[in-house]
Amino acid sequence: MKILVHDLNEQDFLQLENIKNEYNVIDANANSAPCVGCFNCWFVTPGKCKINDYVQSADMGNSEETIIISQNCYGGYSEQIKKILDRSVPASTPFFTYRSWKVRHIKRYSTKRKQLTVILYGNFLEKEEKNAERIAEANRSTMGFKKVTLHLINNINEIGQVLK
Repeated sequence: MKILVHDLNEQDFLQLENIKNEYNVIDANANSAPCVGCFNCWFVTPGKCKINDYVQSADMGNSEETIIISQNCYGGYSEQIKKILDRSVPASTPFFTYRSWKVRHIKRYSTKRKQLTVILYGNFLEKEEKNAERIAEANRSTMGFKKVTLHLINNINEIGQVLK
């Protein structure tokens, strides 16, 4: 399974026409509830969020490949993308292990998580570029992906070219 999470407007998303059929698309701009921090997904209904909306059905923990496209916000994700990523808590368990020399939650699923691609668009300061690198690597490790690729682009029209 492949997942594409984005915060693009409809017009900008159209430029991804050639790849969007390959992915389970999560539009972060759509109406979805934020994580409420209840941890039902760990203890009451393991692996399943109690909020029944389209984010729950995306099953982010089972993707072999995930692409995150977000507007640059101080070298990190937009609030819409962050809200979606917070809802991926069911993909892990409440137990810990060492991964990449850091303490991380044990993954719930045995899916081989191959590639995380992060595309941030907008203007960047040098500090924001370094922050983006740290965040992308932390997400790779936390989510259990083997590899991460980070693209920092100034012009939103370059997204289609990056994903070819």
